[in-house]
Amino acid sequence: MQINVDAAWALAVFYVWLRLGCVFLLAPVPMVQGTPLVVRVLFTLALAALLVSGGGVRPALASFNAGQVLLGALGEVVVGIALAFGVFAAFGAFAMAGKILDVQSGFGLGVVYDPVTRSGAPMFATILNMTGVALFFALDGHHALLRGLAYSLHRAPPGAGLELSADAAIAQFGLVFSYGIALVIPVILCLLLIELALAVASRTLPQMNVFVVSIPLKLVAALSIFAVSAPTLGPAMQRVYRSIFTYWESVLG
Repeated sequence: MQINVDAAWALAVFYVWLRLGCVFLLAPVPMVQGTPLVVRVLFTLALAALLVSGGGVRPALASFNAGQVLLGALGEVVVGIALAFGVFAAFGAFAMAGKILDVQSGFGLGVVYDPVTRSGAPMFATILNMTGVALFFALDGHHALLRGLAYSLHRAPPGAGLELSADAAIAQFGLVFSYGIALVIPVILCLLLIELALAVASRTLPQMNVFVVSIPLKLVAALSIFAVSAPTLGPAMQRVYRSIFTYWESVLG
């Protein structure tokens, strides 16, 4: 019994596996940090074979010598890192928003222990990260991510490489700060008003210990305002998710 394997198909699967491996390794959504390495490798390999077979993808190589194969592999790693940066930067907006709230509200003084990463994480940053990942799957973002990966295979065939532009990466990096503030702007403004009120109170009542009073006041205010403004997070998070695919379109041309 002989099994004939198409060399072009096998090379395309290898290239796509490298691209998907970089995306799943760096992006925070598709893979959980506690997932075994063998499961990650087998999953990305099976997904690469399905994308190549289903989409009829072929490598962009005229010959299969070792030098061209190595250059194509390096190009796929670069493409995978570029695509993963879009996902990583978009979800970085949630961490940025959470850290801003932790510093402004005072929760940054106490750090919540995360048993998954075995490290400390501020409370609001942990809440927003978990909410962002849950909403991503609830809105079928994982399906859109797979469609985007299939789209990238047609815009940048395996082994063809990619001419990267720094403008798209800089713009996506800037969205981390703008979207991070947009996610929690109601809470930030309310905490700013509380800070101004406490500053006025400290001038009019110098005998009052403002530091002791401000900590529980800001903690309760931050939690209450965040709970009230939580329904408004949906549209803002959708804009964060859309920025991933907008960045991919600009990078892939």
